[in-house]
Amino acid sequence: MGDFILIIDDEPDICKLLQLSLLRRGYNVKYVHALADGMKCIQDKRPDILFLDIHLPDGSGLEALPAIKKQCPETPIVTISAYDTGMEMEQALSAGASFFLPKPFSLKRLQEVIYQIKS
Repeated sequence: MGDFILIIDDEPDICKLLQLSLLRRGYNVKYVHALADGMKCIQDKRPDILFLDIHLPDGSGLEALPAIKKQCPETPIVTISAYDTGMEMEQALSAGASFFLPKPFSLKRLQEVIYQIKS
């Protein structure tokens, strides 16, 4: 299997879409629906790429971003959010995210982001 990708998002449909698309490209993918579960996964195995929702039921992905970057400084983090106000994108990128992906997103845009991360 390829790189390990972790998805932390509370929307099952988004998780399944990402997982299926990334599995087809040879990645090892795991998803969780809560920030606490995601933080435990990161401790157990550092992901090669992390997809992080900004608004989670048990906390803010945006607020967790600095701690995640400290623990995994080399891991590219793609923040995802249905709330694309522009301000969230700025905050995410300044906190260490590599990309901001507004929901809904196309599979083409997902492929572009993965390509940019891998190049």
